Amino acid sequence: MSLQDIILQRKSVRHYDPNYTIERKEILDSIELAAKSPNGNNIQSTRYLLIEDKELRAKVKPLAYNQEQVETSSYLILILGDYRTFHAENIYAIQDKALEKGYFTQETKTYLTNAAIGYYRNMSKQDYLKELVRDGSLAAMTLVLILNEKGYQTITMSGYDKAALFEELNIPQHYEDIMLLSVGRGIQEGHSTVRHDIEDITFIDRVPSLLLGNDGNP
Repeated sequence: MSLQDIILQRKSVRHYDPNYTIERKEILDSIELAAKSPNGNNIQSTRYLLIEDKELRAKVKPLAYNQEQVETSSYLILILGDYRTFHAENIYAIQDKALEKGYFTQETKTYLTNAAIGYYRNMSKQDYLKELVRDGSLAAMTLVLILNEKGYQTITMSGYDKAALFEELNIPQHYEDIMLLSVGRGIQEGHSTVRHDIEDITFIDRVPSLLLGNDGNP
């Protein structure tokens, strides 16, 4: 299928064959491709926790408001953002490796490294969060498209108790949750959805002020 066909046919699927197995390598290969998604300053902040153990997934299910696919899909993936990737050490390590591979000159490497470190230096926690969510969401969308191209079905989930999930999975606090992703062989097609007309979501040169209230809020 073409990318356009995948986008047009993709649906969020909640009902999976619990006996269908996907080899771990196939998931890892898909993640390796998803990791090539655009990300700010190439700091590569997105991480992927593969939750394979059936008993563990049974414990996670009530923390995700008992969504069936948490337990029945072939794979459950928690997509995370790592706050440590904003540190200078990570930026230096990535740019040094790129220089070793001959991807750019020392001059370019110095410029890119200093620019990235300076960009993140005075950011607030909220700014860091925005960076992690943006990069993680780009990677997640790429991963969804790759998995759908392979013939699997997926659903992204934000409905879960973050604090309880982190405690159950023993996730350090320098990680931020982006979303849960279930993937497997669907046994019931997801329902179609209505999307806004292109004229309602696209503006030219300026956003019409009539869309906002007097206080600037929707």
